[in-house]
Amino acid sequence: MHHNSVHHKRTTVLATAIATAIAFTTATGTSQAATTTVTGRIRVPWTEQTVFALSPTDSYVTEWMGLSSGWTVIGGPASRVYAGSAGVFATDPSSGDIWEYSGTPNSWTEIGGPGKEFAEGGGHLYGLGPNGAYVAEWNGTPGSWTVIGGTAQDIYAGTDGVIATAQSTNSSGDVWHYNGTPGDWSDIGGHGWDFAVGNGVIYRADDNLTSVSEWTSGTTWTPILTTGKDIINLVGGDQGVYVYDYSTAGNQIFEYAGTPNTWSLIASGTGPFPEVESATSLYGVVEGPTGPTSVDQYSGTGTSWTVIGGPADPNLAAGD
Repeated sequence: MHHNSVHHKRTTVLATAIATAIAFTTATGTSQAATTTVTGRIRVPWTEQTVFALSPTDSYVTEWMGLSSGWTVIGGPASRVYAGSAGVFATDPSSGDIWEYSGTPNSWTEIGGPGKEFAEGGGHLYGLGPNGAYVAEWNGTPGSWTVIGGTAQDIYAGTDGVIATAQSTNSSGDVWHYNGTPGDWSDIGGHGWDFAVGNGVIYRADDNLTSVSEWTSGTTWTPILTTGKDIINLVGGDQGVYVYDYSTAGNQIFEYAGTPNTWSLIASGTGPFPEVESATSLYGVVEGPTGPTSVDQYSGTGTSWTVIGGPADPNLAAGD
């Protein structure tokens, strides 16, 4: 997942007065399948490759059931929704508490209290405590969380796990990668404007907003885009990484082709703003003069997108 980008930066979300637990047990649910190991961590491949959205006024949560079936309302008001192989989650707009979806419309279970933000990735749900006081991981049962790290500014998660950016008031703002054991984190490099976590790779939009680099190990970041202009958003996942470029040429979305400085244009002008990526699809929201106008799914080739829904809160949810 997917984490998410500019909206991640501009929206104050949640994490929790979290109860500390000892051991992690994978959450169970209707959307999970057999486990596999990815980069030393347990991952639950997600069979429910779809997208979830909030209404434009955040008054309900919906799940896309496919082109032939449309959307199904699965829950009431929420301020944010998250989805992936750890499950489907939403936050209460009044209390900030986080709830897990059971798989049956309007059936949800409260699993934690309010905080700063959450991120789902690699079969795990992570939370950043109030005021960024600590990073915690959900243990799979209501109210059971393990504190895995100290203070952080933001967290981002994906197939490769979770990373946290250090609070700039406490250090240089470096980015830290969680190694899978509470308290065990590695400083993998300097701060950036935005991050995305993929499969065995982490992407960083650098502070100058004109370049993107990638990390796979150690502290080395390899430049993969050095000619960009006003890069304000990264979306990454199993399929790769995408950038949103707001430049004098107009809004443009590019997909990384795998070779440094080789990117393909997949949308421009009023085309969708990329939001989230599942293991099979990229989803975006078209922004009109007065707000979002539609939810779109990328075809995977060229600049072809399909409108799959009407106006929605830009904070879509899909997972790995």
